[in-house]
Amino acid sequence: MADGAVYKTLMSVDTRGSGSYLDGAKRRMRGRIYDLAHASFAAAGVAKSMLHLEDRGDGFIAAVDARIPPVRLLGTWLAEMHQRQRVGNEDLARRLGLRVGLHVGPVEHDEEGLSGHAMDLVCRLADSSVTRTVLEYSGRDLVLVVSDSLHHEVVRHGGRFVEPSAYRSARVALKEGPVTAWFHVPGEARPRVPDDEGFDTLPVDAPSGENGGGASTGARAEGRSPGREPGHTAPAPAGMPTSDTDHRALRAEAWPVDTGGGAHWDIKVEGGPSVVQDRATFQAPVHFGGGAGAAQEDWPTGGGARARGDRGAQGDATPDGGRRATGRDAPDSARRAGDDNDRTGESD
Repeated sequence: MADGAVYKTLMSVDTRGSGSYLDGAKRRMRGRIYDLAHASFAAAGVAKSMLHLEDRGDGFIAAVDARIPPVRLLGTWLAEMHQRQRVGNEDLARRLGLRVGLHVGPVEHDEEGLSGHAMDLVCRLADSSVTRTVLEYSGRDLVLVVSDSLHHEVVRHGGRFVEPSAYRSARVALKEGPVTAWFHVPGEARPRVPDDEGFDTLPVDAPSGENGGGASTGARAEGRSPGREPGHTAPAPAGMPTSDTDHRALRAEAWPVDTGGGAHWDIKVEGGPSVVQDRATFQAPVHFGGGAGAAQEDWPTGGGARARGDRGAQGDATPDGGRRATGRDAPDSARRAGDDNDRTGESD
């Protein structure tokens, strides 16, 4: 080990399909990555003074102080990243996909940054074709790849949010030669890896190609819901309105919701520009009221109150966590009475 090199947990975070983002979209994408990472580091108890981080344009590399056990990054930090990313991706037309590499080894740190074979290894693992392929064929948005030594010393012993059986090994070809790496896809009991039967069959919801759906421009590349331009309106299921439907016919029309188990939304359509929700096109403004079983996400999002407003929460919060009723929260009979009073007071 060279003089000045210290053992640390090393990390590389890369974005899926970053080359196809437009400049403005890439800037916002980088902002999302740092929001996710910093919040997750804080939740895992990693102070800024314990972290050296360098930007890489479409991600970052980092060295975490040896006082932070690697199992905490494999467990709490990764769990936080996964949950926060999942919530954030719900509002994006193009989901943010991340490849994360972890390794423990000696690294040198000078005024120019981080260097050393261990740092090279973790970067190449995160950027390898096998890691890209595992993410693509998982149909999900986050993959973790760890070195064989980190798996042997830490992962296989388990820990908080670390399940050894959820890791799979595969051979990875690097510039220095083939190595064994271990893969984990949060949310999957066991990820699929090359040589598995049926691995070459993409899941229905998997992005197409390593760019996560290919080159995108405009709203899709920026992670915004597509507008009404030709080719950007999602197909509406039978019985649902389309962007060509007469807005007047849709005013104040309530669409039925599935009364089965789980969370659902009560959707009130009042006319206006179209918006897309769950592959259906509705006419805005659209008010989303929490139906039976609907609950707030466990993890806060960077949007704060704005994100909660996007969920359509109406009324003011009360000290006990509830909401004071507003006109939108009032029973239908009360709303109808109010509407009648409004009409009575209108001049001809």
